[in-house]
Amino acid sequence: MTDKKESIFQFSERLKSIVPAGSGREFAKRAGIGYSTVHNYLQGVSSPTLENLVSLAKAGNVSVEWLATGEEFRGAALAVAQEAENGRVLKIPFIDSNEFLFLDSKAFPTLQENAGRLVALLVDSDVMVPTFGVGSVLVIDQGQKELRDSKVVVMRKAGSYLYKRVQIVSEGYSLTSDNKKYNEVTVTDESLCNFEVVGIGVLVLNPFD
Repeated sequence: MTDKKESIFQFSERLKSIVPAGSGREFAKRAGIGYSTVHNYLQGVSSPTLENLVSLAKAGNVSVEWLATGEEFRGAALAVAQEAENGRVLKIPFIDSNEFLFLDSKAFPTLQENAGRLVALLVDSDVMVPTFGVGSVLVIDQGQKELRDSKVVVMRKAGSYLYKRVQIVSEGYSLTSDNKKYNEVTVTDESLCNFEVVGIGVLVLNPFD
């Protein structure tokens, strides 16, 4: 009995991790399950049927196995790890996360040479729409810190990430957004010191490409 209660508790904790705070009703609607039922799952009162488990996993964009057990399919994970060891897969760490982005090295041969300098960042801003937006993944070369004309630079200030396209001007650098509703910012070499330059964007992966 204790094992079952512990299993239900652990499931509820995993479910809570994919349901944004205050959005239980919206999540339940997206999953096609009654809110009271989802609420019971979140509170650890009951566990889902297989059909509801699949619906919850789809709504949360996670695997059924992870939601049910907390583990991914080990065979697939092992295969990817072996491919990374053999150099056939690029294993790029996400900034501020323990997750990795895996890319086929044959599909992106230009990234292979500088693979050790690459990091991935999940974009949380619309400043560069239509080039990329919220939910896109940006691969950044941390070895490139120098601002270059027409390149997309990623900077960090006060814990927030900034994405800007560089234009070299007489005063220094004009940092513009591809989304025209945002104003350009001009910085000098001196004022640039107020930002931490993370690197230059070298690849964009948009969610609907």
